[in-house]
Amino acid sequence: MPDCPTCRKPGRTVGRVTLESLLRPNCRPSINDGPFSVCTARDCETVYFGSDGGPTFGKPDLLVPFGLKEHASPRPVCYCFDQTVENIDDEIRRTGQSTVLERIKEEMKGPGCRCEFTNPLGACCLATVQHFVREASERYGCNNPSGPSAKTVDAQAPAGCCGPGRVDSALTAAGSASNRSGVLAAGGSLVAAVLSSACCWLPLLLIAFGVSAAGVAGFFEACRPYLIVGAVVLLGIGFYRMYFRKERCEPGSACATSKTKMRITRQAILWAATVLVGASVFFPSYIGLVFGSSAPALPSAADARLVVAEFRIEGMTCEGCASILRGVLVKVPNAASVDVSYETKTAAVRHERDKPVSPDRVIEAIKAAGYEAVLIEEAP
Repeated sequence: MPDCPTCRKPGRTVGRVTLESLLRPNCRPSINDGPFSVCTARDCETVYFGSDGGPTFGKPDLLVPFGLKEHASPRPVCYCFDQTVENIDDEIRRTGQSTVLERIKEEMKGPGCRCEFTNPLGACCLATVQHFVREASERYGCNNPSGPSAKTVDAQAPAGCCGPGRVDSALTAAGSASNRSGVLAAGGSLVAAVLSSACCWLPLLLIAFGVSAAGVAGFFEACRPYLIVGAVVLLGIGFYRMYFRKERCEPGSACATSKTKMRITRQAILWAATVLVGASVFFPSYIGLVFGSSAPALPSAADARLVVAEFRIEGMTCEGCASILRGVLVKVPNAASVDVSYETKTAAVRHERDKPVSPDRVIEAIKAAGYEAVLIEEAP
């Protein structure tokens, strides 16, 4: 393990990505291919040094204070979840123990742990936290938990914590919290938009599976204005989170480069969701183009010899409803032909004189599809 050229104490290996993320922009051109080490000696001003006379970087070259080497408050100890040495000291002074370690472990279960990009040690902070808990416990005469010796700080990540694999996965999963929440908002907006058009497509789906759709169209039609408003609001939140929230990474750092790639992907997802939201919200307006016009067809010569039973329909909300009813009514026994009009809210069922259609059977079929109906007239 190489020694620090300043204090001659052994350093610890640190990844290049840590230097690229935490050194000031004017220092980054001096980073060579390495390898690099970090000096953990408290009174040494050197932070990073290369092997065999490579470049060295001190505390003034960092974008963040190196809590392990600082003597003035605040002294960061956990850079991902904003814990300081002062937090540990204060809690132990007041209560005789510290819960900082447990709180950090709990926070690590979710996204946001990115030690390799935020901690000057380039490793998980748990060992360092244990060290400062032990120091504070000894200073205030409290029972101290087991941990590293007070003379040295083990900067290596404990098993199961944030080794390189954990950091990479945390960055991928969390990335920018604002970007991630923007995608979630877009997803919620899409769900609300799809539900806003459920009055058209859900009855058709239920009937296809042989399930009664009674009341479904009316329910979603009543909820439609609220679902549309919810979709628009969530989509607005998505764009705000994606485009107007500030990044936490220093521009040009490796952290920022990784987040930029994820940001582009999430922006594409957001815009794709926007298109789908628009398509879902306006679905009732163009569904007639998909299923065909619901205007009654002119009766053929054969239809003219049939008896027509006409029904008034309540509950149709779009052209899709007419298509649904047309598909339902052609299955009624003895129905020779069917016309359903969304514009006039009527259905005409034709049958032969000697093979009549029961009006009650027609009304039952219409109710099963989720609508209400009454017989207007039956004429030859």
